[in-house]
Amino acid sequence: MKGGWGIGRLGLWLQDRRAGVQDSAPAPQIPQGNGPLLPVHVSPDARVAFTQVQRRLMRARPDLRILEVPDLGLQAAETLAKAGPAALLLLGSELPPALIGTASRRGIPIILAEARLAPEDAGWTLRALARRELLRPMRAVLVTDPASYATALRMGADRKRVTMTGPVAEIRDPLPCSEAERSIMAQLLRGRHAWLAASVPPDEEQAVLAAHHAALAQSHRALLFLTPRDPGRIDPLAEQIEASGLVVARRSLDEDPTDEVQVMLTDGPTEMGLWYRLAPVTYLGGTLGGDDSAARHPFEPAALGSAIVHGPRTDRFATEWQQLGGAGAARQVADAEGLANAIAELSQPDLIATLASNAWTISTGGADVTMRICAPVLDAIGKART
Repeated sequence: MKGGWGIGRLGLWLQDRRAGVQDSAPAPQIPQGNGPLLPVHVSPDARVAFTQVQRRLMRARPDLRILEVPDLGLQAAETLAKAGPAALLLLGSELPPALIGTASRRGIPIILAEARLAPEDAGWTLRALARRELLRPMRAVLVTDPASYATALRMGADRKRVTMTGPVAEIRDPLPCSEAERSIMAQLLRGRHAWLAASVPPDEEQAVLAAHHAALAQSHRALLFLTPRDPGRIDPLAEQIEASGLVVARRSLDEDPTDEVQVMLTDGPTEMGLWYRLAPVTYLGGTLGGDDSAARHPFEPAALGSAIVHGPRTDRFATEWQQLGGAGAARQVADAEGLANAIAELSQPDLIATLASNAWTISTGGADVTMRICAPVLDAIGKART
C-alpha cells in the first residue's frame, strides 16, 4: 500500500507540474465584503446541486461570499488561498489537484459532495492512485449512491468521513390548479378508479386505450383522463373512442366526467395540475413508443401524489427516472401489454399508495439532501475565523 501511495504522489506531482506549466488562467476576483469566503468548484454533472446548495447556504449565512472557481493552476490556487477561504467545497466528480493540494497544505477544510465515483477510481492506474491521494485530505465525502460509497472506501477514504446522501434532485413547485374546480371534479368522481395518460403521442394512443379496457375489466367504473400531446387530436380521438363503444367527454366542450363517462379527453397540456391531483395513477406518454421529446417531467405527478407508470424510453429525464426507479417509486413496463397489466393491477389502493408515497419522497428529497451537504460546510465556516 505504501508503494501505491508513493505512485499516487508521483501522479499528483505530474499533475501539479502540468498545472504549473499551463497556469495561464488568472486568479478569480475575490468578492467584496467582510463575510467568510467559500470557493466552490462545480463539475458539469453538479449544476443543479450548486444552484440549490448556494441558495440554502445564503439563507443560512447571508454574509457568505460564494465564489465559483474553475480548475485553477498552482499559481492561481495559491493566490486564492491567500485570501483566506473558510472552506473549499467541491461539487461533483472532478477532483481539481491544484485547488485540493493548496487547500490541504494551508489547512483549509475541504468538503466533497454530490460525488459520483467510478469503479476504476479504486484501481491501480496512475490516474486512480492520484485520485486516491486527492481524496485523502477531505473532511467530508458525500456521495450520491451505494456504488460510489463502496468505491470511496476502496480508495482509502476514512469511513467516518464518508456519507451517502443520494443525489440532489431538482425541486419543482407543484403545478397549480383551481381548488374549486378540483373539489367539483372530485365530487363527480365519488371514489371511481381514475387514471391519467399524460402527453400521449399518436403512436401510443391505442396502447393507452387497450390499457383502459383492461382497467374496465377490473373495475367497470374506471375513468381515463386522456391528454393527447397534440390538442388537434382531441376531436378525431373522441370519434374513434366512441366508435369502440366507450362513452367520451371533452373538456374543450365543458363536458363533465359523469357516471356514464369512461374517457375524459382533456384539452391538451393545460390544467395538468388538476388532472395529476384527480388521478391516483399517471402514465407519462412518450416513454413507450420512443419519442419522449415532449414527455412531461416525472416529478410533476410525483409531487402531487400520483403513482407513476412509464415505458423504457426515459432519455429526456434519465437522472430523475433513475432516482424514482431506485426508490421503488415508479412502475416501468416494456410494451403495450405491460402497460395494460400495470394499469389493471394498480386499481388496488394499497399498491397505488406505496408507489405514490415513494415518488413524493423522491420528488421533494432535494431539500433534505441539500441540507445534508450544507451542514459540514456551515460547520467548517462556523469554526473558521471571519
